[in-house]
Amino acid sequence: MSIFTKSKQKIRRRKLRKLGVETSFCKNSKLFGGDHGWVLDESKISEDSVIYSVGVGSNIDFDIALIERFNLVVHAFDPTPRSIEWVENQSITKNFKFYPLGLGGKDGTMNFFPPLRESSTHFSPIKRYDEDDRDVITAPVKSLTSIASDLGHNHIDLLKMDIEGAEYEVIDSLQTSKITIDQILVEFHHMYKGIPIERTIDAIEKLKEMGFELFNISQRTYEFSFIRKNLNL
Repeated sequence: MSIFTKSKQKIRRRKLRKLGVETSFCKNSKLFGGDHGWVLDESKISEDSVIYSVGVGSNIDFDIALIERFNLVVHAFDPTPRSIEWVENQSITKNFKFYPLGLGGKDGTMNFFPPLRESSTHFSPIKRYDEDDRDVITAPVKSLTSIASDLGHNHIDLLKMDIEGAEYEVIDSLQTSKITIDQILVEFHHMYKGIPIERTIDAIEKLKEMGFELFNISQRTYEFSFIRKNLNL
């Protein structure tokens, strides 16, 4: 990692602290999936845990790490064509169950703008570049309530979201959802044009109001880990 990158990360972390974002201690926190993985409270995960991994892209290191450690099933979601093609071309354990479907604030469809690089799978509902009007795709999305109902779940042990800017509307929808969740891992995309960091601060406050506490922020300062307060003992 370059000195310039480290400096930018420190600046972002200081800015978060100035905006009142602090983390709680979690004694059982552990990183899964390598340097670009996710931190969770592993003591709350078991073979029977219900895991939703939303936003697969072309990296399932986190999902495979959970499967190998706990012998559990990961329900993975991504509606974008490059990700679907990538998953179809992998040799993956049967414990990785993939659905070509996106997560949104409500049932319907969502427009996704393509990344600039042809090799990238990071389609986003946010218009990041001026030339993004070309090759926009429309893909199916459902609310968390609908997805959980379809799969026969009323409780989710861990919800991971890397959904390129759609996380804000999903968090809004969770305020009225009857699905209970123990841990939420989310990448916030305030690095995108048109998404101010204040929108992330607002989302964090909403999660706190729903009974979650923040226990980890990644070194990059984009991935955030939350746990339901009464579980972080």
